[in-house]
Amino acid sequence: MSSGTSFATGPELAARIEAHSVLAWPPTTVQHTDDGWILRATPGLPSRGRSNHALAPTRPLEPSDYETALARAADFAAAHGIACGLQIGPTEYHQHLIEELATRGWGVQQDVIVMTADTRSVAAAADPAFVLEVDDRATPAWMAAWAQCEPRDDADAHLEAVFASMSGRARFARSGQRAVGISVEHDGIVGMFCLAVSPDHRRQGLGKALVRAMLAQHDAPLTYLQVFSDNAAGLALYESLGFQEAYRYRHALAPAAQPAS
Repeated sequence: MSSGTSFATGPELAARIEAHSVLAWPPTTVQHTDDGWILRATPGLPSRGRSNHALAPTRPLEPSDYETALARAADFAAAHGIACGLQIGPTEYHQHLIEELATRGWGVQQDVIVMTADTRSVAAAADPAFVLEVDDRATPAWMAAWAQCEPRDDADAHLEAVFASMSGRARFARSGQRAVGISVEHDGIVGMFCLAVSPDHRRQGLGKALVRAMLAQHDAPLTYLQVFSDNAAGLALYESLGFQEAYRYRHALAPAAQPAS
């Protein structure tokens, strides 16, 4: 990081970020197992893997551990009425598991890249003239702006299943209806979610201005966000702000949970 601030790396960093994300993006039901798995269920938001997929430990697993873990994930999913899926990361520790799941017919999705940056370094370039409206809950105005920036048919489900639980802990930021984002600070880390710019206002520097302005409000030294590996524009934006790849993970869906082709 450019400021010289020192952060944990490798599995320790991944473990901190994943623990943070479970609190920052809270599932309806969460269960921690003795061997390091985190089981998550948010039946009201079935399409969100982060809300519903079992989270693998941030350490290598032995093949002998697979059957117990997979059976437990399937039982948990059935008990809570969700599709059985796994979030597997960092991928560098779980290549064998990913390959094994693929041979069993699981649908293994593309990489999600977790990127980190020094909060103060990014915020240092914030434009004081950039107007940012911030609330501690998802107001109707914020939801309308999100719909403008990232149209989706599950916005109301997000509001009821996740955003309501984030009230009072998260910061829901928007620049009119042009750009939106959510940030959650906890335990020395800021997590950023739902960053989006209206299609009519892209490629005008709003994404950079939004992230910088949001982080100017935070004191925690480390910030992370997540982006799909095929999102070239997003990767270029975050890299230009000083974010660097920390690790990757993948989602995988059990054969019975995959949509019909």
